[in-house]
Amino acid sequence: MSPATPAAPAPTDFENAVALVEQTIRKLGLDPGGCRASAAGAVQGSNTSWTLKRGSASVLVTVTRYDQDKTTYLRAASPIIVLPEDAGKQTACMRKLLELNAAGLANAAFGLAGDRVLAVSERPVEGLGAEEVEQMIRHLAAVADTFDDKLAKDFGANKA
Repeated sequence: MSPATPAAPAPTDFENAVALVEQTIRKLGLDPGGCRASAAGAVQGSNTSWTLKRGSASVLVTVTRYDQDKTTYLRAASPIIVLPEDAGKQTACMRKLLELNAAGLANAAFGLAGDRVLAVSERPVEGLGAEEVEQMIRHLAAVADTFDDKLAKDFGANKA
């Protein structure tokens, strides 16, 4: 009687999410290896990122596993504009961003990282499918591509 070959460990949520993102990147006609971003910023767990250019938008797609709660998230973020220096224009810009968020960007929202306005979409990877990854990337890129020029023009801001 020969010993049974041990079964390979099941892929983790993190590994599954990375595979789904890379499958989507290939479907978009890009090389996942060529799109890989540096691993800087992976402090609390595992982190894999890719940078994609869609229209005028750059989209950073990141799969992050947080060890403390053993949860993995998929996040897509795209820089839109740098806030204008004029305080009045900043206030008007932030008001517009909040109004756009409330109007319903469908699985996306505007936020700030320092003085940069970002469009962001994020979700836990549990139950994630390939269609959802593709929709997240395409939709966020469309939001960024739609609003970067408009917000820069309306508020005298520089595109990020």
